[in-house]
Amino acid sequence: MSSSSDITPILKDWPWQSGSFGARTLSGHDGRLLIQVRLEVGIIQLEADGRPDGNASLGFGSVLDRVRSQLAGSAALTAGGDLSITAEDACDLVGEMLLFRQRAMACAVLELWPRVRRDALHNMEILELLRTRGADSAERARYELWRANEIKMQVRAEVAMALLAGRKSEAAISIDRGLDALKKTFVRAGALDQFEKSIEAQYLRGLRESLTLKLPASQRLEIERRLLAAIRGENFELAAILRDELRQMGSTL
Repeated sequence: MSSSSDITPILKDWPWQSGSFGARTLSGHDGRLLIQVRLEVGIIQLEADGRPDGNASLGFGSVLDRVRSQLAGSAALTAGGDLSITAEDACDLVGEMLLFRQRAMACAVLELWPRVRRDALHNMEILELLRTRGADSAERARYELWRANEIKMQVRAEVAMALLAGRKSEAAISIDRGLDALKKTFVRAGALDQFEKSIEAQYLRGLRESLTLKLPASQRLEIERRLLAAIRGENFELAAILRDELRQMGSTL
């Protein structure tokens, strides 16, 4: 390695700040968008699109795509059947999920909300595959609880995008859906008792409370309409969420 590989000047131009998550965007030599994250001991660089590390997986754009293709091929050869993911593939999927999660965090700092949502959805597809095709039942339950963070990130992005577009009621609906999905996740993992105290549930409830304060009074009628629709559809979990929201707004319905 020559002295030209020394990144000391770059580190000095972007000093480490304790307690903050430093992230920035830049253009690559070919014009593609890149994301850099400042760590205490250096800088990591991520692709803004595709796999964050820029590496293909045996010709596929992601490990998720590769494993799905392998499962589909195996199912065709065996005329169906309950195929499980190998331990090696599960490890690769988890590794990819952590890469996408790291990029989603950086994109959230940079307020690149569509990319935050994209990466959260990618990770939820990985977790669904691990839950349904994982070989070990204990591991499947653990993977299910990992979904909670991805739900939180998805909702965070959707709320931000809705508010930027001036669609406050849409932001409220996203939070309601997120809390409903979050509760189902804890139920599937056999950990319903942990739902209310979970960081993710508290975050989404706090987000909903702050959003409620921003909603004009006329939005109460819309919330009441959705509550009645939820009751008619026997979606009692969503109805409870909406009823709590109305109580916070001072309604007695």
